[in-house]
Amino acid sequence: MSSFPLRVFTPEGPVVDSEVESLVVTAFTGSLGVLAGHAPMISAVVVGPGKVVSSTGTQWYVFGEGTLEVRGPDVVLLIDFAEKAENYEAAKAQTAQALLPE
Repeated sequence: MSSFPLRVFTPEGPVVDSEVESLVVTAFTGSLGVLAGHAPMISAVVVGPGKVVSSTGTQWYVFGEGTLEVRGPDVVLLIDFAEKAENYEAAKAQTAQALLPE
């Protein structure tokens, strides 16, 4: 499968900086997926589960609010926070916790 460079940044620093095969984030209208060769775009991202697939495996996250930019082969995700999760179900549970009022 083709890959593309993904960089994910939070205010605390970089979270991901590697070649990946796909990225899934949560946008206002639902899940948004990116594969190699995706058309250029900018999208708002909301708190929700995220998935990064690379040649070494799949990593689940809970991504905070931010912006996703696809420009040429490069994909950059600028978000408030990123927390690793064990799987999709754990990412959903962590998302629910992140959305609780303080």
